[in-house]
Amino acid sequence: IWTTPAEIFIPAAASRLVTQSQVSQMIQSGLEVISPGANVPFADTEIFFGPIMEFTDQQVSLIPDFVSNCGIARLFAYLMESKIDLPMSDHSIFEDTSNTIRMALEKAHRMHPYKTDICKTAFEIALQELIG
Repeated sequence: IWTTPAEIFIPAAASRLVTQSQVSQMIQSGLEVISPGANVPFADTEIFFGPIMEFTDQQVSLIPDFVSNCGIARLFAYLMESKIDLPMSDHSIFEDTSNTIRMALEKAHRMHPYKTDICKTAFEIALQELIG
C-alpha cells in the first residue's frame, strides 16, 4: 500500500506504526498531507516529536495528532461551558470541534505560512500557551 498513489494519508488504526521508509515511499507516490486518526502514528520511541515525525513534517503537510484528534477533549470542554446552545445537537458539537481545529491550523499558518513544518509550529504554539 505504501506505493499506491495518494495525496492524503490518515493513519488511524493504532499508534507507532508508520516508519520513515513507508513515509518516503508514500512521498515518492505523491503524498501531500498526513492527518493522523491515531495519536503518535509514527514508529518513533519519542512520544512528542521524534525523528520520523520531524522528517515527515519537513517533507509534507503534517497535521499534528493533538489537533486532528481533539474531538473528545473538545467535546468535554464544550459540555463544561456555560453558554451551550440548548437543545444540544450533534451539529453544534461538530461545529464547535471543527472551529477549534480550524483556529489551531490557522494560528499555525499565521506563524509559519508554508506547507511544511506545520506540526513543529503547532507544538511551539502549544508549548508557549502552556508556559505562557
